[in-house]
Amino acid sequence: MFDSRSYEVRQKIAIGNKYRVYEDDTPILESAQKKFRLKEDFRFTDPETGAERFRVKASSILDIASAYDIVDSQSGERVGAVKREVISFFKHEYSLLAPDGTVVASIREDNVPLAIARRLLTTLIPFSYEVVTPDGRVVGEAHEHFSLRDKYSIELHGDEVDPRLLVVGMVVVDAIEEN
Repeated sequence: MFDSRSYEVRQKIAIGNKYRVYEDDTPILESAQKKFRLKEDFRFTDPETGAERFRVKASSILDIASAYDIVDSQSGERVGAVKREVISFFKHEYSLLAPDGTVVASIREDNVPLAIARRLLTTLIPFSYEVVTPDGRVVGEAHEHFSLRDKYSIELHGDEVDPRLLVVGMVVVDAIEEN
């Protein structure tokens, strides 16, 4: 699991946010966002056994100030966190944080005109994000595919970002932004 550089996420048709993550066409994770909680709570499970693999919890009740801590449920190891950056109507941006809290990359929405069109006109315009290191190198991207429910691909270039952090983080971003 998480040996590839290419992943696909498909949102399942259900009440609430439910996702399935694929690596090379093999399902590796399922996720459901717990509803009616004061703090966001996501659980990622093995699709075959149902065993919990990752747990994501918001660090605060207020969504706008939260970092979403990602923990490997098997080892108890903190994988890192996803933190919303400046709240902007024009463009979404999140930081990916290493276990020690340092920023390893940012997830940035593609461009301002398309972002505004998504918010004002229709959510049918597919989203696109770049994954950028603090020194400005693009090390990955996420692109939505046109479909009834969210379906998007995640590509990593290089080893600068832990794939667990990026893939789980993108699912959290999608659920929060309701792309």
